[in-house]
Amino acid sequence: MRKTTVIAATLLVAAAAAGCSSSPDESPAPADCTPTLGAADLAEEGVLTMATNATLPPMQYVDANGDVIGMRVDLGKEVAKRLCLTPKFVNIEFDAQIPGVQSGRWDMIDTGMFYTPARAETIDLVPYEVQAVSISVPSGNPESISTVDDLAGKTIGVEAPGYEFDTLTALSEQFVAEGRPALTVQTFKTNADAYQALSAGQLDGTSIVESVTSFYQSDGRFETAVGGINEAPLAMGFAKDSKVAPEVARVLDEMRTDGYLPDLFAEYDVTGYDGAIEVSTGPLDS
Repeated sequence: MRKTTVIAATLLVAAAAAGCSSSPDESPAPADCTPTLGAADLAEEGVLTMATNATLPPMQYVDANGDVIGMRVDLGKEVAKRLCLTPKFVNIEFDAQIPGVQSGRWDMIDTGMFYTPARAETIDLVPYEVQAVSISVPSGNPESISTVDDLAGKTIGVEAPGYEFDTLTALSEQFVAEGRPALTVQTFKTNADAYQALSAGQLDGTSIVESVTSFYQSDGRFETAVGGINEAPLAMGFAKDSKVAPEVARVLDEMRTDGYLPDLFAEYDVTGYDGAIEVSTGPLDS
């Protein structure tokens, strides 16, 4: 997995930058191709505007120079390039992203949302990646957390309610039904806020996808205690019946065929989705 010398600074920089909007990328749309998406299809003509929450290194985060970088940023730029558009990223908290894409403030969500049937009823989704829920703990693992069962009675931080919150809440209910202590799930505005609380000793652990907990483990202050929980596809998100969604699905499928997507996933040690890359509006085929 890609390493960086600015990991220690990432928490503070990313937290400070959340909610900011970037300008269009320095790399303009290719001059030798014609976009299939026009002004009526986009938030801004000639631009693919993508919402992301840049607090999840190495997937998407703000570096020491204030630039939004990471695997999903690289992926979004390549998608825009193949659509003959200029990429533009809006760095904003996750809980604002779905309302924003529904209202046309941006064209797509490129933040690694877990695919769920309930979410697919709200927005169109294009699955492309697979992740699992994981638990970060302080270095040395002071609470000796090594299995899912060890989470009973612990307090775990998550970003604003989403897949991790739902997964851990279901575990807590299971623990209670079995006569064990509940798992307390504490929500934060951003993943960076959750990690700061973990650093301050306010939590027993923080939950996010495995690629992120592995990245933070390389910092030395945290380690991955439990991984592989409730694995599921991740998806890009779009407004219902958006013309952008099928075009993005088309180029993502091209990327998988020509090797760009497998190579990108290999660089970041990420598992690709092996189902059809297409617009999905309900439960995925098993």
